[in-house]
Amino acid sequence: MTGFSRRRLLVLAGAGLLAGPAFAHRARSALTLVTWNKAAGLLEIDHSLHGHDAEMALDQIEHVAGPDLSLLEHRARLALYVEARFALSVPGAGPLALKLLGAEQEGDNVHLYQEIALPAPPARLGVRNNILRDLFAVQINQVNFDMSGDPDRIRTLSFLGGDGEKEVSL
Repeated sequence: MTGFSRRRLLVLAGAGLLAGPAFAHRARSALTLVTWNKAAGLLEIDHSLHGHDAEMALDQIEHVAGPDLSLLEHRARLALYVEARFALSVPGAGPLALKLLGAEQEGDNVHLYQEIALPAPPARLGVRNNILRDLFAVQINQVNFDMSGDPDRIRTLSFLGGDGEKEVSL
């Protein structure tokens, strides 16, 4: 997992999502990293949401009274919320059955993990990302795809407004 964390930091920095104290207001945004783990034969998905936004989704969409992400039950409810709003598919072959692994807090953020075993990384993917977009009209979701560990080969999709499913060539 060490390489995965290092790549996550590189991707965050490259995407301009590591901001300094000069930024007074936080944007309504979420970052999803889709990474190919060659050694394990896994497509790994890491969704990173701001904790306050996640708690608002639990309260307003999932009707969890007094959401608290330190509680396992509330993180599980959030994971199910994310699972229902994010999907990957192989064009012409249908949706991928992503396995929900869980969620954890990390500072002000919450990470939600999914994966799927595949014989090889797909050449193309269809992506649907409606996470928090049913709550915030200005929500922007960025999905970064790292299939090789090479920062120069990362592909990015952004979802905002009425965006539907998009495709990416990897």
